[in-house]
Amino acid sequence: MASTPGFEVSALWLYLGALYCVTLLPLVTGLPPVVAIMESVYVMTGREIWKQMARFWGRLFGIALLAWATGTALLTILYVTDNARLTNHVHGFPGPVLVAFFIPFLLATGLLLWNWFRDWWGLGRMRHLLVTWLWVLLSSLEVLAVAMGYGLLDNPAGADLDPGSLQVWIHDIPAVLLNPAAQSRFVHLMGACYLAGAAVVLAISARYLLHHRNVRIARRSLTVAAGFGLAAALSLAVLGDRAGYADSAGQQMRLAAIAAEWHTRAAPAPFTISGFPDAGERVTHKAVEVPWLLGIGATHSWNKPVAGLAELEAANANRIRHGVRAFTTLDTPWANPQGADGADGATGADSDLGYGLLLLRHTGVPSQAAGDLIAAAARDTLPNVPLLFWSFRAMVLLDVYAIVLFGCAFWLASGRRLDRRWFLHAAVWSLPVPWMAGALGWVVSEGGRGAWLVDGLLPVTRVFAGRPEAIIGGIACTAIMVVVVAGVALAARLVRLGPEGLKLWPVDPGRVGAY
Repeated sequence: MASTPGFEVSALWLYLGALYCVTLLPLVTGLPPVVAIMESVYVMTGREIWKQMARFWGRLFGIALLAWATGTALLTILYVTDNARLTNHVHGFPGPVLVAFFIPFLLATGLLLWNWFRDWWGLGRMRHLLVTWLWVLLSSLEVLAVAMGYGLLDNPAGADLDPGSLQVWIHDIPAVLLNPAAQSRFVHLMGACYLAGAAVVLAISARYLLHHRNVRIARRSLTVAAGFGLAAALSLAVLGDRAGYADSAGQQMRLAAIAAEWHTRAAPAPFTISGFPDAGERVTHKAVEVPWLLGIGATHSWNKPVAGLAELEAANANRIRHGVRAFTTLDTPWANPQGADGADGATGADSDLGYGLLLLRHTGVPSQAAGDLIAAAARDTLPNVPLLFWSFRAMVLLDVYAIVLFGCAFWLASGRRLDRRWFLHAAVWSLPVPWMAGALGWVVSEGGRGAWLVDGLLPVTRVFAGRPEAIIGGIACTAIMVVVVAGVALAARLVRLGPEGLKLWPVDPGRVGAY
C-alpha cells in the first residue's frame, strides 16, 4: 500500500476560532439585550433617563461590534491564504467567499449602529425599539452559527466521510440544524455571552458609584445588570452543557475525562469532586467522591453505567483495527495502486474508516501497523485528563461565584442599598470572571475532542504545525490581540468620559441623587 502524501489535517483554525469567540463574541451578543431592556423601559415609561442609558451602553456595544467586524475581516483574509484551512477537509459550510461578502455589510452595520445610538436618527420610539430587538435576534444567529459549526465537529450528525477523497461531506442539513450537540452548545454560549454583557454593565456602573459619578444612570444600569446577570448565571448552572451522554463516543470520552473515570464502575457511578488525576498510573489520588452523582447526572438513570476511559480506549482500539481493513481496500492510487480490480471488498465505506486514519499520526502505511502502533493510536483518543478535570471544576467555581455576585447585586438593588462599598469593589474586580469561565469552557470543549477534528470521522494528523501554518497562526493571534486591545482602548475612553462627558445626561451633584 502506498503512503498518503498531502493528507494533513490541522486543528489550527478551530483553536483560533475559539480564541476569537472567547474575546469578542460575549460583548457582541451579551450587550444588545441589556440595551434593549433599557430602551423597552423608556418606551413604556417615557422617562428620558432610560433613553440616555440605552444610548450610552449602545455606544459601548458599537465599539464591540466594530472590533468584531474588523477582526472577522482580518481572519477571513488569513483563512483564504492558508492551505491548511478547515474547508479543505469539511465541505458544506458557507465558504470564505460568502463570509468575505458579508464583511462590508457587517462593518457598515457596526458604524451605522454606533452613530444610531448617538443621535437616534430621528426614529420614533417603537421603530427604534423594534430595530434594537432585531439586533438581539441577529446577534443570536451569530452564536447559532458558531454552535452549529463546533457542534457538528463534536457530533457529526448528517455528515459522512467520503472514502475516496477522505473528506467529510454534509449531506443532511436538517440533521445538522437539529444536532443535539449544537443545540446544547448554543444554549451554553448564549448564557455565557449574556453573563459577560451583564458583568460589563455591572462593573462599570459600580465604578461610577464608587467615584460618585453618573449616579442616577449607574444605579439603574446596575439594577438591570443584576437581574439579567442573575438569570444568565442560573441558566448556566441549570442547563449547562446538556448534550446527551450517548450522542457520540467522543462525548462519552470527554465526560469520562472530566470525571477522571478511569474504569467503568457499578451504576450509579460516584462523581469525583476533587483529587489529583495521574495519567501515568491512571488513578486519581486523594479523590473526594459524591456517591451516585455522576451516574444520575450524566445518564439520568439509576442502572446505566458510565463508561470508563480504559474501556473506551479498548473499544477504540478495536475500531482502529476495523478501520485499517477499510483503509486498505480504498479505490485510490495511494491506498490501492492496482485500482478497483485489486480491491478485495467494498469496506472502504466502513463507519470505522476514520479510526483507521488515526494511524497516520504514527505511520504513512497503516496497513502494516503492528499492535504497538494501534495501541498508540488508541491512546491518542484519550484527552488530557488533568487539564479537563481541573478546567471543568474551575469553570464551575467561577459560575458559582457569578451566581453569588449577581445574587448579592439583585438583593441590594431590591432594597436600594447599592452604596455598599464592599460590593461595589467586588463588582469592579469581577469583570474578568465571565471571560475566564468562557476560556475554561472552550478548553474543556476543544481539549475533550482529543485527536479528532470531526469526532469519529476525521482525525488531526498534523501533530506539530509546519512553518507556514505557524506563521499564519502567529499573525492571526496577533491580529486578534491588536483588535481586542484597540477595542479596549476605545471602550476605556468612552467609560472615562461617561454619560456626562458625552453630554447624554447632566452631571450629578456630589451627593447621591434620588433613586
